[in-house]
Amino acid sequence: MVVYDLSVPTVDGVDWYDDPECEPVAVREVGSLAETGWVSHALSVMVLNGCTYLETGAHVHEDGPTLDDIPPEKFITRAFVVKLAADGQELPVPKYELEDFAEGADSLILSCGWDAHLHEPDYYHGSPYFSAELQEWILDRRPTILGGDMLSFDDPAGESMPFVNEFFRRGGMILCPLVGLDRLPTQIVTLCAAPMKLAGANAAPCRALAW
Repeated sequence: MVVYDLSVPTVDGVDWYDDPECEPVAVREVGSLAETGWVSHALSVMVLNGCTYLETGAHVHEDGPTLDDIPPEKFITRAFVVKLAADGQELPVPKYELEDFAEGADSLILSCGWDAHLHEPDYYHGSPYFSAELQEWILDRRPTILGGDMLSFDDPAGESMPFVNEFFRRGGMILCPLVGLDRLPTQIVTLCAAPMKLAGANAAPCRALAW
């Protein structure tokens, strides 16, 4: 069995959003083998910036579940991998139908190759996003987890997040951003997306694995 790591490596100084409300990643070495005989690291990370994260509806809905409300078996799922090509920044509905989606898998992973822009200046503001038709297509399938290698599912230039709000209202979870989806050899994978058990939080860093 080959296991594929789909997670973004978390490195010091990363800031995807260029927003004063968003803190960049800070990784600091604590102690030293030469001076103290041990070494560790201190990490400061905003859960939606600089790392792959799993997110729940509590991000935008007051009554949404937090991560510690989610049963652990929900973090392991079967997922369809869907390849998309952007038309400008908009991602269209795929040209094939997943007629057996409900029987074969209950999650979706969308791949458009945007991980090639990881940490580039346009990574967030130039991110591909879902067309209105793709939003409806996804909502009709009600995936348990929706993952993608793009950083924004709604138009990053917009002031609201209509798709994200509706998707979370229906009980789904979001897993992003992912990397290396082009390495996956099959259309259906087993996905493990286990976040930190951060009490009361709507999202947390996540190691996303597929096989």
